[in-house]
Amino acid sequence: MEGFVQFAQNTVETVSKILPFPISVSDEQGYIIGDTNPSRIGSIHTPSIEVIEANKVILFTEEKTTYMENVLPGVAVPLNFENKPVGVLGIIGNPKEVESYAYLVKKYVEMMWQETLHVQVENLEAMTLESFVQYILLNESINHEQISHYCELLHIEPNQKRTCIVIDIGDYLLKNMQDKQRHIPPERMKKTILDCIVRAFNGGKHDICAFLNTERIVFLKCTTSEEDLEKFMNEFRDYSIYLLEMFRVYKLTDVIIASGNICSSLDRVAQSYWEADSLIKFSYESLITPKIYSYFDWDILIEMLPHQLGLNMQRILVQRLKPLINDDAFSELKHDFITYCNKNMNISKAAEELFIHRNTLIYRLKKINNITGLDTSRFEHCTLLFFVLK
Repeated sequence: MEGFVQFAQNTVETVSKILPFPISVSDEQGYIIGDTNPSRIGSIHTPSIEVIEANKVILFTEEKTTYMENVLPGVAVPLNFENKPVGVLGIIGNPKEVESYAYLVKKYVEMMWQETLHVQVENLEAMTLESFVQYILLNESINHEQISHYCELLHIEPNQKRTCIVIDIGDYLLKNMQDKQRHIPPERMKKTILDCIVRAFNGGKHDICAFLNTERIVFLKCTTSEEDLEKFMNEFRDYSIYLLEMFRVYKLTDVIIASGNICSSLDRVAQSYWEADSLIKFSYESLITPKIYSYFDWDILIEMLPHQLGLNMQRILVQRLKPLINDDAFSELKHDFITYCNKNMNISKAAEELFIHRNTLIYRLKKINNITGLDTSRFEHCTLLFFVLK
């Protein structure tokens, strides 16, 4: 089996440290692929073929091996994988002394081989899923036959509604690899991060969670309807905070979490990804903490709205407000006005928040009126000025 040679050599080195007898491992053709004595590697060990064919333990006494080439006294046991012999373990020594060790070492080697193969399969599946996610999210045009092939291979339902959640962890993985004191193998660290995300967002069998690159993970949440999505998004912030708490255990703290809107199928989910990407870019300008963003959060939308004004409209508004911007007291006037808006245009509450007399605030608001021509007692005028100043 592919990878068996490297596994055999590693196994011999590991077992030799705890076993007082020399050992060897042969493949199913009878060639020695691992041995305490490296000079025997690559040579044919004929009795191994006999062990494979019989699929049972065979003892080789000193008398029996006298006239056999490249065979030493000991015990040979078949190594089985999925109830099929794939190799032979040989323990060299007096058969009566080594036989009791043979069964124990056999079980150990088979368990190690199962675990090794399991990890390899897991890594291969993770890499395939990453390739698929990159394909559907980052390609301008996608082939529907290619998507069907991936979905069949990965047992994914392509036609269910999904929303894309993006978790940006920055350069955490790179720093982890460079930290010699607390270095965790990258594949293990990646799996730990994915497990945390699936757990935090109550991942189901139809959800997809994979690394897009070393900095970003995407979680494609499957939803059955708009109502189902709305229920999930109402709890999105709580789920995200729970995820951040789990991440802190691994000293992963610089994290941005953003969610796009719902899409009808996998071939359209890129739209949801780019919506989440826009929120992450907006987070670089935002002071909101923790950095959890979604279009279902009204505070986020209000915060974003001023940044969505077109460049031409921005230039027009800035030109109209130039006298206010150039005023020596602009910073103070801006701060007082935004506080006034945040307090629902209630002068008394705003003055209390600012630690000034209400008449002082009234004076400053009138000054804004005189400079701009706006009326700060009118909701529409306040809304316009609020968004521009923000």
